[in-house]
Amino acid sequence: MELLDAIYERRSIRRFTDEPIGPDALEKLLDAARWAPNGGNRNAWRFIVVTSEAQKDLVLSFSPGIGEMPAAILVICMAAKKKSISEPARMLNMADAAIAAQNICLAAHGQGLGSYMVASFAGAALQPVLELPDEVQPYLLVCLGHADEAPEPPPRRPIKEIAYLDAYGQEWDR
Repeated sequence: MELLDAIYERRSIRRFTDEPIGPDALEKLLDAARWAPNGGNRNAWRFIVVTSEAQKDLVLSFSPGIGEMPAAILVICMAAKKKSISEPARMLNMADAAIAAQNICLAAHGQGLGSYMVASFAGAALQPVLELPDEVQPYLLVCLGHADEAPEPPPRRPIKEIAYLDAYGQEWDR
């Protein structure tokens, strides 16, 4: 699969079959995540792979952004030396988590799996559920499973409406 094809074809899949995801496939997703670029090459990610029904139920109870039960929930956390970090560091963590999540979603698509990202969850409530130490905070969830839907591509604005040449407002003219 060509990279641009994967980018164009990947969809957020929110309906899954009951089929589990094998450990080899999950490990490939984790490998894709750890190869994501990250600020200062800090490798501050920590990944929790949630597959047990009981643990998924707990995560779902604090995550209104999750609809149907996925086969697995990959929780992307970031480790910080102290619980209270600066706003620039928090933004960098979010960027690092988002890039890792995109790698996971593209790798999932490449393996024939569906995925979608969730930022709507109660991080403080997930802290004890996932047994996270204070210095490790959840940033994003990625729901994974075998797709039980094939959504149409969402509309996209033309490039000339979202991109400018050299300065804002200067028409992208090709």
